[in-house]
Amino acid sequence: MSDFLKSLRTSKNKNSKTRKSMDSYYSPKSDRRTLKDRRDADFNDLPQIDELSKTIAEFTPLLSENVSTIATSIERVMEIQETLVESEIEKNNATTALLKNLNDFLTGNNISSVMQGESIVTTSYASGTRYTKDEVLDIIRTMRKDRATFATIALYLKEKKIPTFSGRGEWHAQTIHRLCK
Repeated sequence: MSDFLKSLRTSKNKNSKTRKSMDSYYSPKSDRRTLKDRRDADFNDLPQIDELSKTIAEFTPLLSENVSTIATSIERVMEIQETLVESEIEKNNATTALLKNLNDFLTGNNISSVMQGESIVTTSYASGTRYTKDEVLDIIRTMRKDRATFATIALYLKEKKIPTFSGRGEWHAQTIHRLCK
């Protein structure tokens, strides 16, 4: 232990002085104000307070009505914003579908189905069965509702020998995940 700490401990025991009252150093007792002296003369003027409370009572229903009108207006604005966002999404989806169909038409992919408005059909060459894209998506949705994982669904589609929409490659969990989005 350092000498400084030892000296502090020993000095406390030897010199136990009492503290002096500091009241006289800050302000003399005669200069202090009492509570009555601190109050304003207008504080006791009750007619002004009564008028103010009457005015507040008059405007409270009007303020309440205005606030509820503002809240209703904000709700309507939010509903309109949601509708606008949904319509923008639908517009973008329609534009995407149009461009995809135009691309398929120009590149010659599935020209007959695009021209005739048929849905795209995938053929399982091993079993000789034909599946439309909607039927495959229904299988996927049904299995997802039954809490099947993406990998399980991909394995099921491989076992049933259902080809992918492009007719190339195999079903993978990532593909099923993208389709479920």
